[in-house]
Amino acid sequence: MVKTEKIALLLWFASSGFTARADEAHKKQYEAFVRPMIENFCYKCHGPEKQKGDLNLRDHASYDSILKHPKLWSDVRKRVMGFEMPPEGSAAPMGGERQKLLQWLRKLPEPQLDCEEIASDRNTSFYRGSVMSRRLTRGEYENTVRDLTGLPSLSVAHLLPADAAGGEGFDTTGDTLFSTPLAVETYLQAAETIARTLLPDDLSSLSPEAQSARRQLLCAEPSDKLPPREAAKAILMRFLRLAFRRPVIEDDAAKFLALYDRGAARGDSHHASVRLALSGVLIAPAFLFLVEPEPAEPGVQPLGAYPLASRLAYFLWASMPDEELFAAAESRAILEDDNLRAQIRRMLQHPRAASLGERFASQWLELDRVGGEVRPDAKKFPEFTDDLAASMRREVTTYFNHLIRENRPLTELIDSDYTFADQRLAKLYGLEVQIGDAFEKVSFKTKDRGGLLGMAAISTSTSFPLRTSPVLRGKWVLEVILGEHVPPPPPDIPALKEEAVNSAANLREQLAEHRKNPDCSSCHNMMDPLGFGMESYDVLGRLRPDTDARGTLPNGRSFNGPAELKQVLMERKDQVLRHLMKKLTGYALGRELNRFDDCIIQEAMKAMQGSDYRPLGPLDAIVLSKPFRFRFYPKSEGAKEK
Repeated sequence: MVKTEKIALLLWFASSGFTARADEAHKKQYEAFVRPMIENFCYKCHGPEKQKGDLNLRDHASYDSILKHPKLWSDVRKRVMGFEMPPEGSAAPMGGERQKLLQWLRKLPEPQLDCEEIASDRNTSFYRGSVMSRRLTRGEYENTVRDLTGLPSLSVAHLLPADAAGGEGFDTTGDTLFSTPLAVETYLQAAETIARTLLPDDLSSLSPEAQSARRQLLCAEPSDKLPPREAAKAILMRFLRLAFRRPVIEDDAAKFLALYDRGAARGDSHHASVRLALSGVLIAPAFLFLVEPEPAEPGVQPLGAYPLASRLAYFLWASMPDEELFAAAESRAILEDDNLRAQIRRMLQHPRAASLGERFASQWLELDRVGGEVRPDAKKFPEFTDDLAASMRREVTTYFNHLIRENRPLTELIDSDYTFADQRLAKLYGLEVQIGDAFEKVSFKTKDRGGLLGMAAISTSTSFPLRTSPVLRGKWVLEVILGEHVPPPPPDIPALKEEAVNSAANLREQLAEHRKNPDCSSCHNMMDPLGFGMESYDVLGRLRPDTDARGTLPNGRSFNGPAELKQVLMERKDQVLRHLMKKLTGYALGRELNRFDDCIIQEAMKAMQGSDYRPLGPLDAIVLSKPFRFRFYPKSEGAKEK
């Protein structure tokens, strides 16, 4: 067994539950203070004389019996955490004594997951999914404004602050989407820009697109039979329903009609007063946030039809529901499994579904940096331009969206014989095809291309400005594709000597020296070979067939070049696609995943493996899962704790 495999085995063994030493210490704690505590506080209801719920804890008094019934003791832990046991009015462990009991209970083996359960403050020590309502991301805001106004060319995202990634690495994570006073000012500026574009003072400045959007907005105009304020009210009632993504009543419009009244009172025209009211709508929390109202009862509760419609729309479209989805919410058909599946299929065929590539895949594959913070050296690579960077990114998103839309096997992310390219990429790849600026499907004659590894955006994003980097590329494959965690290098390890890296051979020699350091070898033995397999591509992703692209993995598996590296990844396709399902689930839920979400990933993998690894089944599994359709609502502040 090689050294790295021994290390991995030891790490697994150390983290896989009870070691003999830990088991013995846990047992001594049970005999010393847990067993007396249970006898003192629990036997009155669950002992030899009385068995509420047919539970006699005396039958499980031995430590061995406790280990054999993990589900029972998991339920005990949940009830103690929820102050449900001992019941109100009974003697109960307090303060440090209670915490000591909970710490002991948490160290018990976990039972097999119940996929009908979701995380809550009863069954996890800290629930990371309890963000009640999250703000729209900058990309979602832009898409929503586009679909709300009917103005595809209207761009205001640049006015808003950038969003941070969190959770599973996506900007949809609720606990990172906070607001600040400065951010509110930028949203006000964006709202005013949108409203003025729709209702400018100078109508001659309107483009044909804006004229059409304006006519759609002004669904009522003042007349002899319709006073200006009533016309404004009609406009607001229609606009609010779309902007708030739910039915509205007259009370919803009242505060925005007050803005209309303010404008009219100071002498503004009817349309200018409407514009002021619309600006107010566009900075309202019900527009800026995906609101999931708190139900009457706390605990695990299903989402209502309209919040579910919005959650589905922002997962698949990164935008608001359309009229058909609104209708499914209004009839409550969306709450039925078959109708929900039908909506998924319809929505994936809609142009808005391009957001899965543009928002999800770009963040998962770390492509947003290409052309921004990641730029090849301008002197050495003058071919690299902003237009080429955009083409590089678009190849990946177009390819990913093709797989989703056509329900193609997701294994084609690893290996295929085609891609989508425009004239810039066709020239870069040396393809003898005549295509224009539009992206078209093109085929490859060599196995060195095809799949993500052969795409220019990947080569560029995993390179330094002046040269390729087997380390960066290997780390990218390990973390982004295989889902392995690579720890940061020790702080006292010197970097490679760049001045000595004048050839691929010298780079190999330096990395070989690097791996002699035991602090470096465990990671570099895994990363470097994978990165060497991608050395057939230069910084821009062009093939350089004479480069040494051999690699040998710690298990002895050897390969040469990207075609054989793809074979290695195909042998681990379940690991690759399980990681993809994890990322997709985190993106859909908008939070960091927890152990209860493993059920979603298991169901997604089962659906994928049963359908030649096609995406439709896994997407069904995510959307129809309990964590997607239900929420845990904590007890309101001030509620009596039991």
